[in-house]
Amino acid sequence: MMRRWNIRSSDTSGSEGASGDAATLSPILDRLLALRGIVTQEERDRFLAPDYDRDLHDPFLFSAMPYVMERLRTARVSGATVGVFGDFDADGITSSVLMREGLSKLGIPVSVYIPDKHSEGHGLSAKAVDFFESEGATLIFTVDCGMMNHAEITLAKERGIDVIVIDHHHVPEVLPDAAAIINPKLPGEAYPFRELCGAGTTFKVLQAIYGTFFPEEKSQLKWLLDVAAVGTVADVMPLVGENRVIVSYGLVVLSKTRRVGFQEMFALGRVPIREGKTPVARDIAFHIAPRINAASRMAHARIAHDLLVESDAERARELALTLESHNTDRRKVSEEISNLVREVAAGSGERKLVFAADERFHFGVIGLVAGRIANEFRKPVIVLTKGERESRGSLRSIPEVNIIEAIEQCADLLERYGGHAQAAGLTVRNEHLPELERRLEAIVAERLVGTDIEPELVADMRVSATELSLDLARGIRKLAPFGEGNPEPVFFMERMIVTEIRPVGSDGKHLKFLLTAPAGKSFDAIGFSLAGTIPDLGKGEAIDVLFQVDENEWNGNVSLQLKLIDIRKSE
Repeated sequence: MMRRWNIRSSDTSGSEGASGDAATLSPILDRLLALRGIVTQEERDRFLAPDYDRDLHDPFLFSAMPYVMERLRTARVSGATVGVFGDFDADGITSSVLMREGLSKLGIPVSVYIPDKHSEGHGLSAKAVDFFESEGATLIFTVDCGMMNHAEITLAKERGIDVIVIDHHHVPEVLPDAAAIINPKLPGEAYPFRELCGAGTTFKVLQAIYGTFFPEEKSQLKWLLDVAAVGTVADVMPLVGENRVIVSYGLVVLSKTRRVGFQEMFALGRVPIREGKTPVARDIAFHIAPRINAASRMAHARIAHDLLVESDAERARELALTLESHNTDRRKVSEEISNLVREVAAGSGERKLVFAADERFHFGVIGLVAGRIANEFRKPVIVLTKGERESRGSLRSIPEVNIIEAIEQCADLLERYGGHAQAAGLTVRNEHLPELERRLEAIVAERLVGTDIEPELVADMRVSATELSLDLARGIRKLAPFGEGNPEPVFFMERMIVTEIRPVGSDGKHLKFLLTAPAGKSFDAIGFSLAGTIPDLGKGEAIDVLFQVDENEWNGNVSLQLKLIDIRKSE
């Protein structure tokens, strides 16, 4: 599919009078910061050198946090079990691990319940309340969920069990009758950073626990940032503000993690993370998060939870092996279903929503598939697994459409729903499927009136060959971690001459180039999955390129390499 190129303004200059570290930046780095809205010296300092003590906000800025600490003090004295109910995705699992460890640190007996994705779905359930009551719990924490569980929280209250909601999802007009809610999106909340995920919000509770009960051990809390970072990247949160601090430090902790479960996962999955080699956020997104999510997609999320809290190496290896097997199955199944949904998307014509429902769709991977197709076709996508009477679906959107707001307008058709602006889930009776499709299509179409959603690739700026160097590639690392809200810089150059070209990879899908700029400077370049982009492309032809800069190490030699994002024939 042809994608429009959007080259952002490249004439932005950095702020005048910058001093200190910012003044030593190259002109390109200076412009990249300015394009990201980072202009003042203080903004640059915080962005280029995130600081744990300086840049994490006081957790007691959450209005309910003092109550939560007092309720924990009561629980600690009573000796009663405290329940932790977590969602089954990577954010929910990491949130559950964090809350469990915080309660265990307090010496409070903990019982963790993570629902089965296939039979129970999202959110606190009556079944879970029954379980916690049988465990003798007098307090339940819901982590990465709970905002939509009005009936279940009321049921727990009727049973004499307090519920504290720790969540980051969409806030409904009517709040659940919880004892307390910790959610950065809560209307009127004074907390200054709204983009925490479930694990990040739970980490703020742990900050408060350590600050209240173990102030002399507050520095030890950093060892939990490997878990918090995984939840943050896995839930595709913007890597700015506090998230940037959590992930920057968490990546360092991951390289030296004390968690046997992570160590076994990395070894069995050949994940390129080890002490002395700090990973990048992409390693979480492409290696760790999919493995954690594979547990709930193909079996039960408890496998991943247990792996992350396991201290015995032999047992951790067994769990990691199981998880690796599920991840292999997940790849195969998700590709099969993606192909089926692609056919639906390709046949959707001018429709603004891809709506695919089929009993063949494995429920465990429909969210993954919906995200993949939304990205490929630049349309909101809903993929539903049809059951005998009900269908359960996952929705993934594009930035122009807030999908949870769209779903709320269809609430009368739905049995359950929840989520946030770009990702959501729902349950609907099959007789309502045609009306749901009709109504969602109309809502999305209305949202997109006058909006061009043609697939596009964004480059930060046009550069010349003389500006590209190993020093630039190394300097760009200062802008990491890259991800949502802080993408890795992409550059644009015109009329690069194809000096050499050859297919690489087992299936020949990738292209290896030697490209020569008009001024005569040549560059090695690799284009992953670009074979066939320009049919019959040969030596001597001129192409325009979108690319990232990278270091390539081969036989001990380090050189600059261009990672091609897209190519097109020069005009």
